[in-house]
Amino acid sequence: MQIRYSGIIIVFLSAYFEEITDMKTILKYLMAIVLVGLACQTLNAQYMNLAPTQKVEVKPQRWFVGGMIGGSFSSYGGSFEIAPIVGYKITPEFHVGTRITYIYSSYKDYGGQRYNLHDYGASLFGRYLFYKFAFAQVEYEALSLEVPAYAVPVGENTRKLLNSLFVGGGIVQPMGGRGFATIAVLFNLLETEYSNYVYSNPIIRIGFGVGF
Repeated sequence: MQIRYSGIIIVFLSAYFEEITDMKTILKYLMAIVLVGLACQTLNAQYMNLAPTQKVEVKPQRWFVGGMIGGSFSSYGGSFEIAPIVGYKITPEFHVGTRITYIYSSYKDYGGQRYNLHDYGASLFGRYLFYKFAFAQVEYEALSLEVPAYAVPVGENTRKLLNSLFVGGGIVQPMGGRGFATIAVLFNLLETEYSNYVYSNPIIRIGFGVGF
């Protein structure tokens, strides 16, 4: 609502100008009209300043998705890994999430026998940002590991359940908008004779993601 008075006063006083012939009197009326108009504009500005300022609410980015894609290659063969993640920010500092992992490996042993192996599993992790972009992380993973036949006793199942407990930390770096990148160094506290087929301490992970 705006307050406008100056226009009404001008119309009201203009009716008397036809009866006024003295120039000094006319100037006095004009000066009075200008002063009243300025006063009204000042009141209007003050009224507008009293109106509450509307604040833009910034919606927090609770969910985030991302993951990593990696691989390794040598003269004996290579491997390919994909691990998407979905996470949720319980607080701005404390995040939880899950990771799905799939690893394909293909290589030859010293006798020329080729092995094509498929490993898959899932994990749950907790991450705490304790200083700016630095975080500590704990993660438990259950991985169905396919072991080469020569690495197990004759007649034994070549697929093993590999349990791993990773602890460590890293940094997260914003990448503009809602994107981010992470690099983490983790150590497996539950190493077994089969762990080296997929992990070797320390484990370095580089990932990317986006929050929404």
